[in-house]
Amino acid sequence: MVDVSIIVPVYNVEKYLKKCLDSLVKQTFKNLEIIVVNDGSIDNSQAIIDSYQKKYPNLIKSFNKKNGGLSDARNFGIKKARGKYLMFVDSDDYVTDDMVEKLYNCLINTNSDMALCNYIRVNYKGEEIKNYNYNPGVVNVYQDKKILLNKQTACNKIYKKELFNNLKFDVGKYYEDLRLINKLYLLCNKVAFIDDFCYYYIERNNSIMKDCDLKKSLDIIEAIESLINFYKVKGAYDSFKEEIEFMMIDNIIIDTFRRIICSYKKVGWILDDYWKFINNNFPNYRKNKYLKTLSWKRRLVYFCNSHKLYIITKILFKLKG
Repeated sequence: MVDVSIIVPVYNVEKYLKKCLDSLVKQTFKNLEIIVVNDGSIDNSQAIIDSYQKKYPNLIKSFNKKNGGLSDARNFGIKKARGKYLMFVDSDDYVTDDMVEKLYNCLINTNSDMALCNYIRVNYKGEEIKNYNYNPGVVNVYQDKKILLNKQTACNKIYKKELFNNLKFDVGKYYEDLRLINKLYLLCNKVAFIDDFCYYYIERNNSIMKDCDLKKSLDIIEAIESLINFYKVKGAYDSFKEEIEFMMIDNIIIDTFRRIICSYKKVGWILDDYWKFINNNFPNYRKNKYLKTLSWKRRLVYFCNSHKLYIITKILFKLKG
């Protein structure tokens, strides 16, 4: 029985895969398995996986499946995992050699259900774009609701596998991490944070965060709706309404609106569905207490977009570019 299963979904990442797998096979924590799920790659990814499995037969567990997307590959990996604890690493990212050891020890020593490390967003050259750091310690989501305000990623965490007994990643949908992680928090008695930067997220040019496809962008409405419904079922929505409302502000009014405004000439009709959703669910969003936590740049974008001054947003980002 292994303690930790690391799930690595792979899809056409031959350029990055070796660096990712190198960082995993060098882990100082030894009682683990690395589940590599090839999600129908058509490049040289499988040959790379085969070479690592041959070199590390007791460590690398290789699976090949029909393409179903990131969420489907992660769910597949969860089913194959033998570990009591789970971790996710995207195949174009990499981690420090002691990431598993530090997170595992933190989880065990604090008797937590989930533990997180700091992470760094880098470009393909490894140059830092932005870092995300948390205050070290142990919290309960009801005691520290601000945990929901963090930019959510599945990959800088270790989880008790049992958290996934009744939850999984939504297949065929974007914002899969925002959808699931904020539900998992509610199931945790304790969540622990370490003060170490262990995960390196490579931002590629074809990232969803840079993509302006309208169907993908509309998925954010469904993502927020799924959180509303989940928290209502758990009887927790009233306690967390302001945090979920701020998620909407951050992800829709600021980020999604900005991408659409900068990609299309006329946006009024495009944003109608968003405004209908916002007005129906968060009519008092302008009074949200977390607005003051925004940086001045994001607060400026929020002000312009919330007052439908879209042309100013477009000018601001043209000047930035």
